[in-house]
Amino acid sequence: MDEIPFEEALKQLEAIVSRLERGELPLEEALSVFEDGVRLTRLCSARLSEAERRVNILTRSVESVSGELEEQPFEDEEAL
Repeated sequence: MDEIPFEEALKQLEAIVSRLERGELPLEEALSVFEDGVRLTRLCSARLSEAERRVNILTRSVESVSGELEEQPFEDEEAL
């Protein structure tokens, strides 16, 4: 499951939520689908955390002598 792209994992997770919300699955199948959803949630969360880490590294302040990360707001080009 780790091999699928983030966007595909998110689509699958949305489909799982939709299936579970309908409430039509037998208990065992609902549990299995729920387990898949938990795995996908963890995968998406890990990918988002990694993306955030990479963005923080890329936006590291050049002025920081200590090399510490300095949080800077993301500038939305459309808002400018």
